[in-house]
Amino acid sequence: MSKVELLNWFLFALAALAALVVYLAYKKSSEIIQPVRGGALAYTPDQYRLAHEAVEFSTADGVRLKGWYIPAAGEGSGRTIIFCHGWGSNRGEMLRDTWFLGELGFNLFYFDFRASGESKGSVSSVGYLETRDFDAAYEFLKANRPHAAEAVGVFGASMGGSVAVYAAAKYPELVCLLTENTFLSYNKVVANWSWRRLKMPYFPLVALTMFFVRRKLKADPEPYSPLYNVGKIKLPVLFVNGDHDDLVPLSDAEALFGLCRSEKKQMWVIAGASHSKCAEVGGEVYRGKVAAFFAENLGEPAPEKAAVKAGEKTGKK
Repeated sequence: MSKVELLNWFLFALAALAALVVYLAYKKSSEIIQPVRGGALAYTPDQYRLAHEAVEFSTADGVRLKGWYIPAAGEGSGRTIIFCHGWGSNRGEMLRDTWFLGELGFNLFYFDFRASGESKGSVSSVGYLETRDFDAAYEFLKANRPHAAEAVGVFGASMGGSVAVYAAAKYPELVCLLTENTFLSYNKVVANWSWRRLKMPYFPLVALTMFFVRRKLKADPEPYSPLYNVGKIKLPVLFVNGDHDDLVPLSDAEALFGLCRSEKKQMWVIAGASHSKCAEVGGEVYRGKVAAFFAENLGEPAPEKAAVKAGEKTGKK
């Protein structure tokens, strides 16, 4: 074989390899922004004997979302927790891990992010577009259940934790935040999920994957990362992470904790827990710690608000 033929074969192999890299990166970017939906929700309030209302509302960009409003037992409570689930998950799976909070006098508000569960939409952005979903959920609560929005806390897991950090920074009136398995940087978590678990180098696969993600979203989601929002948070925060989480390493949680400016922040590391397994591994201890955090920080409405509420019920002002 001549030198010219060898050079031609080398150039052909190089071109084929480049084409394969581009194809793999493009395919991975599609998997990131279009998670596979499951069938019907596997967990519902009925399974936990929780009375609930099915709700629907639209985001500012016109995506129709579905959720559950679970009122506290009794005459009603002004304390509500909004839940934000993770990527590729849904409100049912979030309910499975947190239903016990419905027995503690809190209203619970679960919803599916776009392209997840029973909500509409075909594109997930792992936290960027989902901030619009939280905005819509919070506005729905305030407009349609104002009596329940006197004291609102947020519980976010993984991608939902990123959205919850954004929300706590944007809405200073929120009372407390629990963030679990929450990544530090969008770019880093995409790299961990898509390629580093396979021991692939950052360049060119990760960089090219992120290029396609940005092109498809027509935006750079990185500025919406918790890295750029956690330092604005002043309310009480509980950071929860497993020490066996290879998607969101413990160092991410430690960095977020260090950057948070809240004077009332805690960090809890669950030994042996991998990603999204904190509730399963933590068991009764997990339920007790989560319940104690919200009981301590999501207090009853201020006396003047309680008086106004009582007046509304009796027709007095």
